[in-house]
Amino acid sequence: MLGIGGYAFYLANQFDRGTEDVSDDEAFGGERPETSGAGTNILLLGSDSRDEEVDLADARGNRSDTIMVMHIPEDRSGVQLMSIPRDIWVDIEGHGEAKINAAMSFGGLALATSTVSDFIGAPIHHVAIIDFEGFQALTDSLGGVDVVSEQAFELDGHAFQEGVNHLDGEQALAFVRARKNFADGDLQRNRNQQAFLAGVMDELISRDTLSNPTRIAGIVRDFSPYMTVDSGLDSRRIGSLAYQLRDVRQDDIVFFSAPIGGLGTSSDGQSYLSVDEAELEEVRSAFADDTVGAYAAQAETQHL
Repeated sequence: MLGIGGYAFYLANQFDRGTEDVSDDEAFGGERPETSGAGTNILLLGSDSRDEEVDLADARGNRSDTIMVMHIPEDRSGVQLMSIPRDIWVDIEGHGEAKINAAMSFGGLALATSTVSDFIGAPIHHVAIIDFEGFQALTDSLGGVDVVSEQAFELDGHAFQEGVNHLDGEQALAFVRARKNFADGDLQRNRNQQAFLAGVMDELISRDTLSNPTRIAGIVRDFSPYMTVDSGLDSRRIGSLAYQLRDVRQDDIVFFSAPIGGLGTSSDGQSYLSVDEAELEEVRSAFADDTVGAYAAQAETQHL
């Protein structure tokens, strides 16, 4: 018992020391929303670089490269992750219509969080910002990850085949960054990132990982320095969620995308993705009713 307790304390200390944290005011513009029986929503923002000098409360000029919402239902029966294309055209409070990734640039992390909250019609309870370099460290800690690619492509000297690819850290970083290689650009990058996360989760919940304390400690040590989290998403909260999700398996983790209506051009010449408003109402109802799992199971993959 003492050994288990000491190990848990060590992991918690590694995580809390490794991550950067932001205040509730920086992350939410005030108090962090409390859960209210409709599950937990965690905003995941990805960036090609985490500049420790950036003031997240006033991150002028900084845009979020990747936007996802992780929904954990109240009964903890699974996990759903929705990708939101960075070029989707939304209303940003105080700034009119713009691409959703501009919210960070206009008003810092708090405005980015509230904009996504408005988009899904539900509160965001936690925020995590992940530097893409962390994907490389995570992959290497896992000893590589099997990822299914929808199509063959090359980037930075790395070749990826259609189907299963076993990636090391450097290859994984290229895989999740690729965008200009594809006809529908960021949408395919979203699908690639979903495929990568699916491979990571499959490896994380495997018996080889869960039964290896040294491996788990290495993952926490290597990955946590690339994360910025709100003050409520500490090791205690993550440990609690992990325990509650202990029976979740790969088939219980579902990825889907925000509904896209098509391409558009703004009055100042920006190309953007329009929203399928009717389908968005279905998404909002799913978040409000804690039925995201049922919606995600029937959601169509977004292509242009």
